[in-house]
Amino acid sequence: MSKNNNYIVLARKYRPKNFQDVIGQKDICSVVEGSIKLNRVAHAFLFSGTRGVGKTTLARILAKILNCERIKGEQVEACHKCSSCISIENESNMDVVEIDAASRTGVADVREIIENINYKPVSSKKKVFIIDEVHMLSKAAFNALLKTLEEPPPDVIFIFATTETEKIPVTVLSRCQHFSLKRVSLELIAKHLIKVSQLEGYELDEESSKLIAQCSEGSMRDALSILENVFAKGEEINASIVRDVLGISDLSTIILLFENLCKGDVNLSFDCFEKLYRKGVSIDKLAKSLMSLAYNLSLVKSGIKNNYEFFDEESLKKLTKISKDFDMDFIIRFWELMQKYVNELTDIFNEKQCFEMIIMRLCYASLIPTPFEVINKKIEIEGTKKNAEILKQNTADQNIRTNLDTNTDENVLNDNLARKKETLTESAENKQEIELRKFSEVVSLIEKKSEMLAAYHLKNSFRLVSFSEPKSQQGVGNIELESINDSHESKKILWRASKTLELITKKRWILSISNKAGLKSLQEVEDEKVKKNIEKIKNEKLIKKILEIIPSSEVISVKSIKKTIQEE
Repeated sequence: MSKNNNYIVLARKYRPKNFQDVIGQKDICSVVEGSIKLNRVAHAFLFSGTRGVGKTTLARILAKILNCERIKGEQVEACHKCSSCISIENESNMDVVEIDAASRTGVADVREIIENINYKPVSSKKKVFIIDEVHMLSKAAFNALLKTLEEPPPDVIFIFATTETEKIPVTVLSRCQHFSLKRVSLELIAKHLIKVSQLEGYELDEESSKLIAQCSEGSMRDALSILENVFAKGEEINASIVRDVLGISDLSTIILLFENLCKGDVNLSFDCFEKLYRKGVSIDKLAKSLMSLAYNLSLVKSGIKNNYEFFDEESLKKLTKISKDFDMDFIIRFWELMQKYVNELTDIFNEKQCFEMIIMRLCYASLIPTPFEVINKKIEIEGTKKNAEILKQNTADQNIRTNLDTNTDENVLNDNLARKKETLTESAENKQEIELRKFSEVVSLIEKKSEMLAAYHLKNSFRLVSFSEPKSQQGVGNIELESINDSHESKKILWRASKTLELITKKRWILSISNKAGLKSLQEVEDEKVKKNIEKIKNEKLIKKILEIIPSSEVISVKSIKKTIQEE
């Protein structure tokens, strides 16, 4: 309590008075102390960082040390007893001016500072201007301050504090000694909270202190504000009371809800949510807690230790147990869905109704198998039949290719093409398909001879117009092609391809470019087959459902998985 019986909040009451009392900023404090000891104090300082990490506190400590009347030699501590220290603490020192830039943003306010600079300090060694939230100054105000900031009088010090460094002009940054303050670690905040509680006459256990520290997000001021709310309950402090104050209620019930959602149990999930709702849990915080649990579950599954969030031993054991029951792809999908659903809560008229729908969607999403499970199940059900068909087709194709490749006597190509023609006729394929199949086999022969460039252009740069094979030993094979590529290189390839075919078949082949429109390039044929397979898969019931559930998902390729004999 202050002398006039007005209550002082903990953040102000326990504000550090010396550098060694500042928590979590040891490196910055040591640099500033060193500059004071060596008498190398800059004329302008900039302290940046998130809320509640000590920016204004450091500015005031520095102002006090620079003006303390009893500092001697290596000592870098304010005495807190001299008239200068007392007046700065009471905010009555005329030479230490603290300005809130959020409410004084204009050129006129900066002009007032510039005019005061020309006057010597009244009662202190240095005239110090502390400008808080300096990023709120207007562009004109920054420009007005530039010259003065670059070359101020020797007895003037500027100290700026900001949460948004990126909004400060580079011209100002370059004129300041910049210190970026870090978030205070969970362990340091927890220890300080226990210490403050003891000074206030309360007993704060380690679990409760870590819960408060975790919710403060690295801000000491936020942590002390939460602690103040806990004290205001007027009860013996424990983890349950802290959770009530924070609005996260019972963690064990939240973990139970999370587990039931993963299992897809709608009834138990609704029961858990109803218990939490009656206790007054914040639905927004509950949704974020579930998302956080999914994140931490993925870390546990990966074997990564999380040093930034606190879980008691029992909760950690429960998460470890849950991680054994679910695969990583399921956990990742749960997190992605929660991220989508959390955003929905902000634009809804009935939060409870929306969250219950989220529960149902998550439960039914968990019952739907992941893409990997669908593939495996499909193989198990239809694997034998499908694999038999694929094996039969592959064997037939391999026999044809082997005959074309290994038998190079004078009748090899005619015999194989004739055999293929009979097969195609029996299967009722039309003439165009026959010619395309023959052309594909010819390109395969060229590819097997390591003529990769020729094979590539025959597949991609030409469309087949007509195909006629040699009728006899002295006959000539003719392949007419439509060029779909203006590249001169692709046209040179035809002569090389004809010579390669002649070498393989011992017969003459002529590959020529025709003005007629061709059928399709071999690459276009392959692309069409891939597209048909994708469309076929996309129209399957299970795949359709998966594409609806997983945001922005699509089928981009289909591959046949062949099982080994051991797997079968």
